[in-house]
Amino acid sequence: MGMTGEWKGTISVIGEKNYLIDSFRRPPLNVVNSSGEDGESIVYLTSSSPGLFNGDRQEISCRLMEGAHLVLTDVSATELHPSLTQEECRQNQIFHLEKNSKFEYMQEPLIPFKGSNYAGKMSIYMTEGAQAIVGETITAGRVGRDEIFEYQCLKSRFEMYWDEQLQVWDSIRLRPESNLKENGVLGDFTHMSTLWILSEQIKAEHLQHIQNKVLKGDDLLDEYGGASFLENRGIVIRVLGHSVQTLQKILNTCWNYFRLELFHMQPLDLLK
Repeated sequence: MGMTGEWKGTISVIGEKNYLIDSFRRPPLNVVNSSGEDGESIVYLTSSSPGLFNGDRQEISCRLMEGAHLVLTDVSATELHPSLTQEECRQNQIFHLEKNSKFEYMQEPLIPFKGSNYAGKMSIYMTEGAQAIVGETITAGRVGRDEIFEYQCLKSRFEMYWDEQLQVWDSIRLRPESNLKENGVLGDFTHMSTLWILSEQIKAEHLQHIQNKVLKGDDLLDEYGGASFLENRGIVIRVLGHSVQTLQKILNTCWNYFRLELFHMQPLDLLK
C-alpha cells in the first residue's frame, strides 16, 4: 500500500482580494498561498516526497466561491516512480467553480520513469459565468537519460460538467508496449501538451487567432499542433513536440492571450 497525500481548499473573494479561507492538507502534500497584482489568489502545490510511486494516491480538490479567482500551480514537475508493487499510482483532482469564478491551472510536466504506472483524473464542475484555463504536459520519461517510453502505462482523463451535465470527456491511455509510434498515437513525437479554455465568452476570432497566429507561427519549427471548438463553451488546444521548454512556451503564449481576452488581465509571472 502506498502513501496518500491530500489537499482541500476553498477560495473566496472579500472586497477586491481573493483568500484561501479554508485549507486542509495531508502530507506529503502542502500548499503555499500568495496574492497576485490583480487580487487573485495564487496557490502553489508542494510535496515533501520526490514524486508519486506505484501504489501512491493523491487527492486534490478546491471550491471557488461566487466571483472568486484562483491561480493554481505546482512548483516542479511530477515525477512518476516505480516501486515494489505494480499497482498504479493515482491522482484525482476535483474543482467546483461557482458563478462568475475564474480558475487558472498550469501544471508542471508529468515525467514517467521506467516501470512506472499512472492514472490521473481531473473533474471540473462549472456554472453560469465561470471560466477556466487548464494546461497539462506529458513527457516520454527521462529523455535526457535516453529513458524514453519505458513506463508501464499512463492514463489521463479530463471531464467538465456544466450545471451537472457532462460537456467534455477526454481520455488518454498510453502503453509503450503497444508501440506508440507504429500505431500512430504520437508519431515521432515524445511530448504532448493540452490546454483547455472553458468559457461562455469564447468566440470564433479566438480560435482563428490560435490556429493562424500561434500554431502557424515561427515558434512551431518541429512541433505539430491543432485547436478546435468544444461542442459548448470552450476551445481545446493540443500540441506534440520533442521538448518541454518548447511546448510550455506555446502553452504560455496561449494562456497569456486568453488571460487578456477573457479576464482582461496581463500575463502572470509565477515564481518557481
